Amino acid sequence: MAISSLGIGSGIDIGSLVSQLVAAQIQPQAVRLDRKEAGIQARLSGFSALKGALSSFNSSLSNLQSVANFETKKATTSDSDILTVSSSTSALSGNYDVTTTQLASAHKLATDPTLGNAQFTATTDMLTTGTLTFKFGVTDYVKGTDTYNSFTQNAEKASKDVIITDPSLQGIRDAVNNADIGVSSSIVFDGSHYRLAFVADTGAGSSLEITISDDDSNNTDASGLSLLAFNSSATHLEQTGAAQDSIASVNGITVTSEKTSFTNVIEGVTLNILKTGSASVSIDSDKASVNSAITSFVSSYNSLINTINELSSYDADTGQSGVLNGDGILRSIDTQIKRLLGDSVTGIDGPFSILADIGISRDPSDGSMKINQTKLDSAIDDNLDNIVTLFAAYGKVNDPLVSFDTSTADTNIGEYSVNITQLSTQGNLLGSSAANLTISAGVNDSLDLMVDGLSASITLTAGTYTAASLLAELQAKINGASEYSISNVAVKVSESGGIFTLTSNRYGSASNVEITGGNGKTDLIGAIPTKTDGLDVTGTIGGTTAVGSGQYLTGVGDSSGLKLLIEGTTTGDRGVVNFTRGFADQLDSLLSTMLGTENIFDSVDKSLNDSVDRINDQRNILDARAESIQKRLLAQFTAMDSLVSRLQTTGSYLTQQLANISKISTNNN
Repeated sequence: MAISSLGIGSGIDIGSLVSQLVAAQIQPQAVRLDRKEAGIQARLSGFSALKGALSSFNSSLSNLQSVANFETKKATTSDSDILTVSSSTSALSGNYDVTTTQLASAHKLATDPTLGNAQFTATTDMLTTGTLTFKFGVTDYVKGTDTYNSFTQNAEKASKDVIITDPSLQGIRDAVNNADIGVSSSIVFDGSHYRLAFVADTGAGSSLEITISDDDSNNTDASGLSLLAFNSSATHLEQTGAAQDSIASVNGITVTSEKTSFTNVIEGVTLNILKTGSASVSIDSDKASVNSAITSFVSSYNSLINTINELSSYDADTGQSGVLNGDGILRSIDTQIKRLLGDSVTGIDGPFSILADIGISRDPSDGSMKINQTKLDSAIDDNLDNIVTLFAAYGKVNDPLVSFDTSTADTNIGEYSVNITQLSTQGNLLGSSAANLTISAGVNDSLDLMVDGLSASITLTAGTYTAASLLAELQAKINGASEYSISNVAVKVSESGGIFTLTSNRYGSASNVEITGGNGKTDLIGAIPTKTDGLDVTGTIGGTTAVGSGQYLTGVGDSSGLKLLIEGTTTGDRGVVNFTRGFADQLDSLLSTMLGTENIFDSVDKSLNDSVDRINDQRNILDARAESIQKRLLAQFTAMDSLVSRLQTTGSYLTQQLANISKISTNNN
């Protein structure tokens, strides 16, 4: 007779009994594997915490690595309603009295509704197609009498052409705005008519001259696109606002600016004028930022040390230890960082060479740092220039016209002499004869140029010029060429005896100027101009020939990567550069190795995760073994249960038969 459920025959809960027997054999090994994995996971968490603490500490070094952060100046004003002030690293400490008497304003022009053709009743009213040419300069215009006396072009501001294909008021407005030429356009409804308005940048030198190339073939009549003319030949726009400069005095010296700000009137300082009046300005080193950066560095270091102490801890009373107690990697990291910060900066030239010199000491009880704020404040106040060498990679130069720019990881600490054999120059083109001052359209008005290896073509405005006005027109048109303006390529045009010289703004061997063609070439620079390409600076750093590029000289060999800006006019001996690597720079190099590609943490993580994988493999083997044991025990108990069931059946049968025998005997009696 088959058994439909375990234990039916014997009455024993075989399923539970087998599970307990299997567990009794398997559980000790499972517990051992769980305990082993828990230990590995704890170590993984410990290394993750250590890596995070190292990364946070490394982030705190950035402000101390940057030389510029030590050179930042803080500018304040006594009255922020009159002016605000900002400064750069080149600013010099000092106090200044500033009085503003006039604020810059922009030249404003608008269509004149007194002209019948300019009485627009909708923004869709049409003019004609053509080209608007905007020039910038100084306009002598008397509004009351509408007298246009003269216009002097500003050579520093490039002239711009705007092609008009949609001749509606709104189409012209959008074309000017989209051209991004330093002129904004809008449409204003004055209650009777729509008026197209133009506003230039602020400043007397940014007044507008607008000339027209009208597709109706008449560029000066009060009709079509010519309604927008504002020049000596046609003045159809109304001047609604005259251009003027800002005027102020700084410590009694009168200064002007085309904007409502003054830049580099005080070296490295920008004064933003809000209204007329007087205020005092103070420039000083941003000592608070340096103090904050050093404080943040100490705080981040202490956070790292706290993490290391927790991971490596051991409590003798409880027997509890940190998850990385005794770990060699943790010990090595801790030792390397503490040893580095305990040493002095090699080769430093100044009063500070160890952290204790500026008030930072180490607590021997737990290895953390503490700050003597009074000593740190004194060091920052009195020797801020020397604190930079304590933290950053820095080259201290004793020639004021030789500046440290950058270094690389390959730059060795040391003292390097600088010797210049050739100064950097700018490429130029010198005309061979005086320029023809009469420019005629289609005759001598076009030029093809090559500046710093970049080609462009320009067309000069026809007219009769003076040498100064043609110079301004030429420079403005060249620098206004889109090929040059988008690439920050520009020239400076100068004149002597009517002969023009075009000089690239760039320094070095990539600096060059050439007029390659155009019908105006000979008339402007003569038949045989002299082209001189720029030269790179050449010289040695530490006695080894360095690499010159423009005004920059970069060392090789021991000084590899040491980049210096060479200015001035003197060749020969240019002093000494003392290059050192401060604590922040050294720590960054150390931590970059610890945290960079193929770092020790990646290796440890892989090793520990491989161990977890092996434990999982062992669990799978243990599960298979448990299943095998369970099958064997179930088979044995099932056989036993079947036997017991059969015995019980036989016993019941015998009991029944004995009872029947008893009944038969009774009946016979």
